[in-house]
Amino acid sequence: MDSINNVGDQKGTKVSIIQALRMYGALSRIELTKMTGLSRATISVAIAELIQLNLVKETESRYTTGGRPATLLELCPNSIVVLGADYSNQIWTLGAFDLHGNLINKLTIPSNDSSPQVVVKTLTKHLNNFVDTLETKPIQLIGLGMPGLIDINRGVINSASDLGWCEVDISTMIQQETGWQTAVINRHRARGLSECRFGSGKDFSQVIYIGIGTGIAAGLLNDSQLVTGAIGGAGELGHITIDPDGPLCPCGNQGCLQQLSTGPAMEQEVRMLLRNGAQSSFLYPDVNYDLQLIKADKICSGADAGDELCMKVVHKAASYLGIAMANLVNILNPEAIILGGPIPTGNEYYLKIATHVMNQRAMSPLTANVVVKKSVYNEIGGALGAAIFALDKHMAYSLFKKELPIEESLSNDIIPT
Repeated sequence: MDSINNVGDQKGTKVSIIQALRMYGALSRIELTKMTGLSRATISVAIAELIQLNLVKETESRYTTGGRPATLLELCPNSIVVLGADYSNQIWTLGAFDLHGNLINKLTIPSNDSSPQVVVKTLTKHLNNFVDTLETKPIQLIGLGMPGLIDINRGVINSASDLGWCEVDISTMIQQETGWQTAVINRHRARGLSECRFGSGKDFSQVIYIGIGTGIAAGLLNDSQLVTGAIGGAGELGHITIDPDGPLCPCGNQGCLQQLSTGPAMEQEVRMLLRNGAQSSFLYPDVNYDLQLIKADKICSGADAGDELCMKVVHKAASYLGIAMANLVNILNPEAIILGGPIPTGNEYYLKIATHVMNQRAMSPLTANVVVKKSVYNEIGGALGAAIFALDKHMAYSLFKKELPIEESLSNDIIPT
């Protein structure tokens, strides 16, 4: 990156071009002019310098509406590398990505303790060795996808009940250990970003991502940008009330969606029904079988295989999710809903019922064109989305302003003002 540090970027011209190409892929010079508000002359000069720096390249031409070919511009693969890490089920997934979202390398790091200090140390002690494996050295910036309600402005985990964390300033902890700037986002919203930019939602402008596993959270995306809310809490779908008299949630409320539609909710329901005399040779082969061994993936497999008890439990859980999806459709009118996490991606019956109930309960003109899809990224999606979020946050991007505010710290790593 040393060659870049010798080239200025008056008014953030080059950063605005890089961001437009990040967000929308290959574009012509005319399209870049319209998106950034910069003049053709300014675009031409900046593009020439970016090509010289091997950050941008010309690619195949396409015909415009007037029939004349327009040469497209796109980012060079591996020219800029950024890191992202996802923490789920006591495992870190660390990834290095280029600006196309291509995975360059990844590392899986188990943590044997769930205390914040140990979790942070587990990641940071592997960071230098991981960086040494990369041919292109990354920007000194890392995005974290974490469980819980996260204040993205402060980089603080307000609460993560499954970890027993409260007011954990993980951003500062990472920065103190590494010296790197750190951006923190809920892991499901991170996965929503990766799906929207590069995955199942890349062909849509208005996207809702819903991640279902041990908990539920959503990412709301408008024109490829994450809708964050005041502190980053937009999309706490798992804590909307579905049944006012339903089971108690760790948040203190009753009848939250995550107590009704997740893996643990289905496991609890099945065990209760079996104890009360329900039958399932698929789940409960003999009376000596330990009911605690019945897990959500087995229940989902049973539903897909036609086991009546499994189908009953999955139908109930998926129906509650379908109600929540219908409410989102009526409120936000999305083009696509992407379902991620082990429950919907591993269970066709769950997906089918949730979609059916959504179509039943939402206004039909709004559901007529809604596409429901599975996510395409698995464990790496959270790390990729966290890396995307870190760049979005620290490059202060807006396509429609002529002068873009740029974070001083990161712009010095990429293109200085």
